[in-house]
Amino acid sequence: MVQIDQTRVSDIMQSEILIVSNGPGELASWVHPVVRQLRLAAPALRVTVALVPCPYASGEEPDSLRAWPEPVAVWTARETIKYIALNQRPAGFQPAGRGVVVFMGGDQVFAALLAARTGYPLLVYTDRQARWKHMVRRYLVSDRNQFLHLRNKRYPAEQLRLAGNLMVDAVRTQFDPIQARRALGLRPDGLVLGLLPGSKPFKVRYVTPLFLRVAELLQQENPRLQVILHRSPFTPREQLVEAVENPAYRVATGGAGGRLEREGTLDWIVTPGGARVLVVPPDMHYEGMSVADLALAVPGTNTAELAILGVPMAVALPLHRPEEIPLDGLVGRIGDLPALGPWLKRTLARRFEAKAPLTALPNQRAGFALVPELIGAFPPDQLAVMVRDLLEDPVRRRDIKLQLHTLMGAPGAAQAVVEEILTCINCVPSPRPGEVPEAEGEIEAP
Repeated sequence: MVQIDQTRVSDIMQSEILIVSNGPGELASWVHPVVRQLRLAAPALRVTVALVPCPYASGEEPDSLRAWPEPVAVWTARETIKYIALNQRPAGFQPAGRGVVVFMGGDQVFAALLAARTGYPLLVYTDRQARWKHMVRRYLVSDRNQFLHLRNKRYPAEQLRLAGNLMVDAVRTQFDPIQARRALGLRPDGLVLGLLPGSKPFKVRYVTPLFLRVAELLQQENPRLQVILHRSPFTPREQLVEAVENPAYRVATGGAGGRLEREGTLDWIVTPGGARVLVVPPDMHYEGMSVADLALAVPGTNTAELAILGVPMAVALPLHRPEEIPLDGLVGRIGDLPALGPWLKRTLARRFEAKAPLTALPNQRAGFALVPELIGAFPPDQLAVMVRDLLEDPVRRRDIKLQLHTLMGAPGAAQAVVEEILTCINCVPSPRPGEVPEAEGEIEAP
């Protein structure tokens, strides 16, 4: 628990924290544990989450943030940009005159500009990039390798702090798998396969039917296999219905359609091929992960969350419709052009597949393919074989589980970040409005 000097309580009560973030993964795995820790340490502190543009956003982010048990103010991406560019304050916002800007997702330039607009010092939590060096008071890095990499790039030691992996704090809660199975209505016997198509809209639409077809094939071979599919807090039920019922999405990947049926308080997906898949409600996301004997996921935050819980997984990156994949930055803008965009995205997808990089976060952290990956425009039965091989190999699953448990780090990152925030409330401010940051090269940590 963070301890606060009582002489500083009044300063803290008159201060505010502006957290810059963007997509579903960052909000759930970075921002939420920090907000939770802030509320424990300084309940009266004003906390605002300033959303910034994100090609992967679902549109549900503001409502999801407002539903958190810890109260926060929320700026939409449009409100944040208007305040940065035009000094138009979001409704109800009155600057406190003392505060901190904390970057926790998106393009770091937005956080640098917001710090310049407010005059607040800037903290950057990052697991990969370090930019706007002259604007940042301190980089809070997620692991030792990144810390050493930045030191080798001549980042001064006093500008760096090894904070740890915030995902661990977001996920590592005690779950009783037996109670979780009961709550979900699962049988105590029989393997459980968890399907995690992600939270980004294009993934939900195209990956869900593909994963449902894999479930069909596996349940046809093993009728006692129990299959669950996670619906993200950022995925409205209507979007899942669209993914399941619209034939365009299943045709693209050779997937399976179906219909949603409500039984009691839970949804089930029933496919024409006879698969029955339980939909895990958003408020049981981690409990649902904890009951799985094996998970099938797409690259992203979910793979790190599964690794923290020690859940063996197979990871698939379908590239059947690369023209539908949103991209960041200038490439993303070009990718949106009617004629050139689809060609560019297909070309990039082919090059990406040819390099065969590690896409799952635990694999990237381990430096080798600890969990199996499949990349490309593959048929569903090829993916089903990869999953079946793991389901039928308990020794391999146990070995993966043991390695995952120690891979992602220890808890405590949220407390480290909050300590920096509370210390920084009285520190030297960032440049005042008008001092626009100059472009710097982007630094990629290993």
